[in-house]
Amino acid sequence: MIRTFLAAMLIAVSAAAGAQTVQSCDSVSWDYPADKLSSIDGFRVYVNGAQAGSVPPSQQSIACSDIGLNNSGIFVVTATAYNAVAESPQSSPLSVAVVTSPPPAPTNLSAN
Repeated sequence: MIRTFLAAMLIAVSAAAGAQTVQSCDSVSWDYPADKLSSIDGFRVYVNGAQAGSVPPSQQSIACSDIGLNNSGIFVVTATAYNAVAESPQSSPLSVAVVTSPPPAPTNLSAN
């Protein structure tokens, strides 16, 4: 019963769940009903199926660098709400393709 309640409350990961391609990822955020925050202990964030971080209920986002989304790659991110009794099922997945630019090429090569 608690698990079902928590599952119903986790609305969606990110403003537009689905696939997003970004040059750099600042944060991942989600929605959760404000009137239900007192019933949870926090949120857990999963990247490619493994728990990558957690935040308190007052924080409905997490820095991408805190969950390993600071390098190029394709990542599947989900979130759960949890309390002392249970953890909700994972939210709908968000696919994030982080495409970082390579560093600039060296210049002024010379032979000595």
